[in-house]
Amino acid sequence: MSVKLYSNEPVKRLIKSMISKEREPHSIVITGERGQGKKALAKYIAASLLCEAGQGEPCGECKSCRMLERGGHPDFITANANENGNYQVDIIRELVSDAVVKPNEGKFKVYLIPDLDRSLNTSVQVQNILLKLIEEPPEHCIIILTAATKEIFLETVISRVLCLNVLPCNDEECRNYLENRYGQYGDYTSKDFECAAAFGGGTIGRCIEYLEDKSVALAMDIAKLGAEAICKGSEYELLKAFFAADGKKAIFRRVIELLQEAFRDALILRLGFDKTVGCMPEMSAKLAGRFNIDGCRGICELLGDYINRIDANANLTLAMNSLAARFFR
Repeated sequence: MSVKLYSNEPVKRLIKSMISKEREPHSIVITGERGQGKKALAKYIAASLLCEAGQGEPCGECKSCRMLERGGHPDFITANANENGNYQVDIIRELVSDAVVKPNEGKFKVYLIPDLDRSLNTSVQVQNILLKLIEEPPEHCIIILTAATKEIFLETVISRVLCLNVLPCNDEECRNYLENRYGQYGDYTSKDFECAAAFGGGTIGRCIEYLEDKSVALAMDIAKLGAEAICKGSEYELLKAFFAADGKKAIFRRVIELLQEAFRDALILRLGFDKTVGCMPEMSAKLAGRFNIDGCRGICELLGDYINRIDANANLTLAMNSLAARFFR
């Protein structure tokens, strides 16, 4: 099957059941971490709805499935945000106007508005414009919205949609995906796939990023050294790790994100849960042994503050020195 979705078997069963019983959801919110497959799930749902076989899952063989896989299905429309992630209000109004027009090929038209949480300036306006369509959609209209968390949605919206959460894949599923996608080119080894799967933490998008962006592996190495220095209580070693990214704003920002993820997982462990989702589970366990609940929570907030500073173009060298000092106050 060409339109394939890894893992998420409960979600696939639910969608298949609803379609086969002709109880298709007309408004769907999909949530999950960056790279976890929100758009892939949206595409799978669209393929299931548009598939000519009508079995509640994409056959991968019909004209509709082939068009959707190639990215040319006229009844699967994706809204595009601007370069800052914000949706222009006029574009959403055009989408609402177009929703009354009947499908070109089959029974449904599916509209995808991805990453609404990135639309910081217009998210509320977008939802208010969509509300009437969500409340009273035409029979042929399906609207799918994605975001990292459903907390960004208005209560009037979230109460009227089907909420789905993308589930992470296991390491084997990640490796299988990477081998199927990249193995034929011979540019990567099985060790590369293994490292990418470990970095991904069940998130295929992150696995792809690890393979295709060499700076990600460097950020991962720096984050591991930094976390080890924090566990040992060595400000010198932490600064030494940080300065491997001096002059490289994007890499240092990613280092802070990875450290924040490690402390988030440490907090999860401290709260009594045994399932973490980050890419440094062993390091998170060490951090959980060193910091209490308030400490983990406070450091997560501290790291978030420094991400904001970097985004505001703070001096990178000063930020590195300042952050390292804050860990050992």
